[in-house]
Amino acid sequence: MAFSTDRLLQGAPPAEVCNDSAYYFPLAHGRYEVKPGLVTFGTDFGNEAADRQVFQFDSSFAHHRQMKRQARAEQLSKYYQTHNYTDAVASAIARFIVHRLV
Repeated sequence: MAFSTDRLLQGAPPAEVCNDSAYYFPLAHGRYEVKPGLVTFGTDFGNEAADRQVFQFDSSFAHHRQMKRQARAEQLSKYYQTHNYTDAVASAIARFIVHRLV
């Protein structure tokens, strides 16, 4: 079966119309900027509890998870990249994610 995301890409509505999705407006200073935008974790962006969560789950989670599963089935290396990670770094990242999700 050929991999096709066309149908799946149309399956989830944009965050702007999902009542339970956090919303981050990039034009805070009146112009669109492409930059890291690093802020202290927990900064209030008006998304209530979501702003205090590393991993945010909303009603579109199932759709996005299915997209990731399809991508992994197609060719994981196309979507998953690491560069110069030692085993210790990779292990620490995995432990962080597992700990936060649990």
